[in-house]
Amino acid sequence: MLKQNNIFLPFEVVFHPDWWHRNYNINFTEDYFFDPKKRVEVELLHRQVMHERFGGDWSDTGQLTPKPVMGPVHLAAGYLVSAVLGCQLRFVKNSAPEIIPKNMSDEEVLALKVPDITISEPMNKVINLMDQLEDEFGYVEGDINWQGLLNVALDLRGQQFLMDYYLNPPLARRLLDVIYETTINIVNTIKNRTGTSSTSVNRIAHLVNPLLNVHSNCSVTMIPVELYNEFHLPYENKLSKELEPYGIHHCGNDMHRFADTYATTNAVFFDVGWGSDIAACRAALPDAILSLRMDPVLMEQWSVKEVKTELERCLNEAGPLDKTAVCCINMGHAVPDENVFAMISVIDKYRETNLKSIA
Repeated sequence: MLKQNNIFLPFEVVFHPDWWHRNYNINFTEDYFFDPKKRVEVELLHRQVMHERFGGDWSDTGQLTPKPVMGPVHLAAGYLVSAVLGCQLRFVKNSAPEIIPKNMSDEEVLALKVPDITISEPMNKVINLMDQLEDEFGYVEGDINWQGLLNVALDLRGQQFLMDYYLNPPLARRLLDVIYETTINIVNTIKNRTGTSSTSVNRIAHLVNPLLNVHSNCSVTMIPVELYNEFHLPYENKLSKELEPYGIHHCGNDMHRFADTYATTNAVFFDVGWGSDIAACRAALPDAILSLRMDPVLMEQWSVKEVKTELERCLNEAGPLDKTAVCCINMGHAVPDENVFAMISVIDKYRETNLKSIA
């Protein structure tokens, strides 16, 4: 059984909503996200399932009692910033909220302003949720995935934003300015109440350092490094100073392309997307914590032996394991439990080797 007290080589898994829906009949309708009674009830169920199905205390079981967790920290679900800035949400039973792209015109971008988040939908629901949970429990914990600047820009502007880099740079910067200010306001509002901002970005954060603020660069894989440096790096640097300690989530298979640039930021933690050159990332970021992401799709296809072989390869490329973590996020219903236990067995083996080396 995997133990994560006094953690060496932190490890986490997160399942896709469809896994929870098929196996435990959890519906990810609007009440899952905003109803305080439902939040407490389902978050307790999440912890019970992870404890009973996979064992150990690595799944943040603690004592299996109700907790006032205000955000969906057992899901990969980023939606809040886009919704506050005007995108509509579609709630479905077996998935995270779907963001309906706004496809803003030039005029709409120029007219867009940083909203008063205390009255903006659905942030007002989030604030009300925190108020109710705090009234009942005396405190509130958890957070909500804050998406990332480019991710939100594409939700608001659509594919035209990729053209704006070349055809209308001032408009691109105008939109990023508004997204940046709105994001900071939302993150600080939640963090000031709960103490965290990024458990819902990647649950590995609560094991590495609960105070981490992890910015999601999912869509950065779509652009050249030169465009990132010109348009996004200035915001990354502002975020990294405003939100210390800072981390960057790069789930694409090409983090090595950006590693040298990332090294110029104040970030101390990086999610390394499956398929990235791990050794090159470590060479560029020798002092950072690298969270190695296993591929949730391949986890459905691999044999137990292949899971172990691939994870060991990643760990052997990662350099010092006291600066390494492992996660697999958004695994679907077809991932066999045996493959999850295969990851756990590898983590256990490397931890035991470490204990022997320091004995």
